[in-house]
Amino acid sequence: GVIASPSPASAAYKLGDKSSVVGREIRSFEGLIYSFKNTALDGGLDASKIKEPSVPFIEFGEKMKNGEVAFVEFMAPNGETAYATFKDKESGKESEPIRIGQGYPTGGKKSWSSPDYVIRSVSNYGVPYKFTVPMLAKYNS
Repeated sequence: GVIASPSPASAAYKLGDKSSVVGREIRSFEGLIYSFKNTALDGGLDASKIKEPSVPFIEFGEKMKNGEVAFVEFMAPNGETAYATFKDKESGKESEPIRIGQGYPTGGKKSWSSPDYVIRSVSNYGVPYKFTVPMLAKYNS
């Protein structure tokens, strides 16, 4: 007979399973205080404070679920800035990289998550990505 079976919570996440990443509740292991820090989930990057074109994090997530993200570049050291290159599913044509803006997890005291969540999601969707050290990028040509 079966001695034990995994609970639905532990069985729900599978590496590479596209339906188990974006939009799921993320629980922290940092303790009870963290759980009550910002339950409104209204944190993340405020796009009005960046001085470049951007796409909202929610839109980025939808495009990733639809297979429309070709590449993501995270800025070192923590990935708190990221640029997505989108692709047209029919033509395969790729866009210029655009910053992932409004709502992008920053890991700050008002954010509900961190860039690690995005990195994991990108990896699980099989989207190629890299980390770039901005000051060294000009020497990598």
